[in-house]
Amino acid sequence: MPRPDRSRAALVESAARLFRRQGYAATGVNQILEVADVKAGSLYHHFPEGKAALAAAVVDGVGATIEKLLTTFLATDTAPAEIVGRWIDMLADGLETDQRDGCPIEPIATESVHASGRVRAASARAFESWCTAVADRLVADGWERDAATSTAQAVIALIEGALILSRTAGDRSALDAAKAAAARLLAED
Repeated sequence: MPRPDRSRAALVESAARLFRRQGYAATGVNQILEVADVKAGSLYHHFPEGKAALAAAVVDGVGATIEKLLTTFLATDTAPAEIVGRWIDMLADGLETDQRDGCPIEPIATESVHASGRVRAASARAFESWCTAVADRLVADGWERDAATSTAQAVIALIEGALILSRTAGDRSALDAAKAAAARLLAED
């Protein structure tokens, strides 16, 4: 069993993996506790509001990690289309390894519209931060802010939609199509 100071991290890590692979509704608190190897008291100590609070923490953490990676990669001299293409390839490779993997937020986000306003808000913040990271780079490259923002939203929507299609179909073709479409959207004028 993890030490008490590690129980929060074990809960978040275990829940993130389970939510990503199974979704929010299909993941029960007892399953999270079993995978994390912690007692229920630890869950309610760290997340007094239970599963929804844990899911919001998962989304906030994973969303921030992806935003940081995007921002770091987009701060280089590499073209945004190439960075987005590499990201899509990484996602496709992950799906080929395990079809249960996809976006770490989408399964939670989709279900949270009905399940939890708190989780829905965390999901919206995460997706918005990814859009902002892409848009900021485009603005730095000379794009007008409105065009950069709408293009960034379209790119993130392409990736998220392609992940759902590829995960459902069991192949990467939708992700490959999204990669080509994102490259066209991000082409410099």
